[in-house]
This record gives sequence, structure tokens and C-alpha cells, in this order.
Amino acid sequence: MSGPKTSRYTLTAEQRRILAEQRRNERRKAVATEKLRKFSKRLLEIGGGFTSEQKISSELHSRTGTDGGFGEKYDTLQRIITANSGIISEVDMNDPDMLENTVSLVGADLTKAEELANELGIISEANSVALRTQLNTAIDRGFDTSFADIRIETELDSQKRELRQQLENYIQNDTLPEVYINDVSDVLNRIESISDLGYLKNFASLSVQPLMKNCNKFLSEHEQYHETFDELYTEYTALCDLYGYVKQEYFCSAESVDILKTEIQRIQEAMAEDDEQSYISDCVDEVMEEMGYSVLGSREVTKKNGKRFRNELYEYGEGTAVNVTYSSDGRIAMELGGTDTADRLPDAGETAVLCDAMESFCDDFREIEKRLAAKGVVLSERISLLPPEAEYAQIINTSDYKLEQQAENFRVERHRHSVKENKTMKLE
Repeated sequence: MSGPKTSRYTLTAEQRRILAEQRRNERRKAVATEKLRKFSKRLLEIGGGFTSEQKISSELHSRTGTDGGFGEKYDTLQRIITANSGIISEVDMNDPDMLENTVSLVGADLTKAEELANELGIISEANSVALRTQLNTAIDRGFDTSFADIRIETELDSQKRELRQQLENYIQNDTLPEVYINDVSDVLNRIESISDLGYLKNFASLSVQPLMKNCNKFLSEHEQYHETFDELYTEYTALCDLYGYVKQEYFCSAESVDILKTEIQRIQEAMAEDDEQSYISDCVDEVMEEMGYSVLGSREVTKKNGKRFRNELYEYGEGTAVNVTYSSDGRIAMELGGTDTADRLPDAGETAVLCDAMESFCDDFREIEKRLAAKGVVLSERISLLPPEAEYAQIINTSDYKLEQQAENFRVERHRHSVKENKTMKLE
């Protein structure tokens, strides 16, 4: 016999393996989907990045009859992009094997596309030179000048020019994040406004050199870690999207690689725990439904100390209900009580009836745990199994719950001798 019951449940090794396999497949799909998104975006960027180069190529071809092979390579690039758009649109997003195979195919074609883009860039530079030569052929007129027009470069000018040349190399580097580019642009603007050589040298020492050191450190670490970082950040992004975490931004560095490894492990461990608790909760709901209990309502409670509780209220007999409480620390408590729409204590007659109902629920509770075990949910710790004594008799205020159906109020005059019989008839 028992009154309120508080327990912790865990999963059998087999059920835990099944959930782990389900999570693994979900992660595979999420990571592959994220990779396809990135690959598709990159392919479109490459394909749309040669607008001005096409015009130069076309103009040069019309003047000389050749474009250095630009048009042929560009057409090949467009065929690759078009073909992969079709492949990505047809993939089954729920099939992890198909998704990963598609990632491999599209990734290989992205490598080809990037190689073609590099070749097109080289050809474009040559075409620009050739076209300028064609346009300037008829404009060889020379020029006149005087010594008065020649400005002698000062040391200040020379220092500024050297600094500009160094910093502009960073501006043109596509690898540097926007925040670095913005810092470099700000420093370049400051340099232009400096008119004192001594101040310029101090500025170079205190601001320019540290900035270039940071940029070089980033580029060095990017060269060393970018493949590992990209792989980890893709997985991290996919997990955040899959499980509803807020994604943080990270730059490629040795420190970021370590942070991402830790974050990925933390998310996976948290989700494993959440999956287990959710599965246990779902199984309790299923078993209660199988045994004829209908849901009356539910509520979420957060205590001042931060502890969270979720209550599910199930109809037991007319005017009585079983309150199942899920706490954030994994405890599950089951308590039987009468139902009413106000906070109150049961009187002596109601207490006697409720004690009889608690005793009746004991048999149901054994059956509940038996059916849970069949679903892979087993007892890990029995925290309390209290007797059906008067001190545990209670009235549950249904006004505190979000009700799915109307609950009858508990009244002894109608139910003193009928609660146990009513539940027995319902289960049969």
C-alpha cells in the first residue's frame, strides 16, 4: 500500500542505445543540411562574381577575336553551378545517407568551381591589361610638363605611402573578418589626417603595428586551423539550429577550435539528458492513457530558487485525479487527490474516501511500472513510497491548471463508497 510516490527512472541499455542512434541520425541530417546550405551559397557567390570580367572579356573578344579562354571556362563554371542546384533540390532531407553522399558530390564540385574561379581571375587580369593596351594604342601623344609641376616626396609622404601599402594588403584580403577590415579602414583614415612626422611615427608604433600583428596572427591561425574550424563551426551551427540554442559567432583561431569542441560536447550531453527525460515523460503519458486515464490538464511551475516543475493531471475516478509531477532534477512524483476549484483541505469524511482511493491506486502503480519497464524505462531510485494515511489526503485545485476537459468536484456524499469500484469498472 502506498500514498504519494516519488521515484527516479532511467533507461535500459538497449533503449538508451536506440535514442543515441536516433540523435546521431538527427545530427547527421542537420550537419549535412548545413553543409549543403553553405556549399550552395558559395557556388552562387562564385557564379555571380564575374559580371565586370564578362564585359571586359566580351569587349576584348570583339576587338581581337580572343578572350584568353575566359568564355569557355565561365560556361563550364555555370554548368557546374546549375547541375548542383538540381542535385540539391532533389535530395531527400530525411535520408542521412543520401544527404551525406550529396554533400560529398557537391563539395567535390565546389572545389572544381573554386579552381575555375581562380583561373578566371588570372585570365581576367590578363584580359584587362590587353584591353587597356588596345584602347591606349591610339593615344600615344606624350605630354608636356615643367619642373615646377614636380612635387618632391617628403619623408612624411614616404612614411604614409609605406603604411598605406601595408594596410591596403589587409583590406584586399577576403579571409579577414569584417571587424578587422573596419579597424584597418579606420587606421587608414587616421593616417591621411596626420601632418606631423613625429606623431605619425608614434601612431605607427602604438596603433598600426599592433593592428598588423593581430591581422597576421589571425591569418596565420586561419591558415593552420581553418579546415578544422570550418568543420566544427558547421557542426556547432547545425546543433544550435536543431536544438534551439542561440548560436554565438566565432573567428577562426586555435582558441575558437577548443571552445567549439567544448560547446559541441556540452550540447550533445545536454540533449542526451533531455532526450532521456522526454522519453520517460512520454512513456508515462502513454502508459497512463493505455490504462484508461484521461488527461484533465497541465501546468508549468518555476519556484523562487529556480527549480522547475511540470504537472500532468489525470482523471482517476469521479472527483479524484492523479497528479504526476516532473521536476528539473529528474524526479517523478505521483499523488492522488480529490479535485475542486478552490484551495482547501479535505474534511474527515473526504479524507477516509481518499485514503481508500490511495490504496486502490497502489495496484495501478505496480502495473504502471511494469508497463514502463516493457518500454525500456526502469526504476533507478525509489525516493519515497508513503502509506495511504490521512496526512497525505489532499484536494487539488484544478483552477491552477490549464484544463483540457472539465473536472468534477470531489464530494463525499456522492462518492464515499464508489471511488474504488468506479475505477475498477473503468479499468475492466
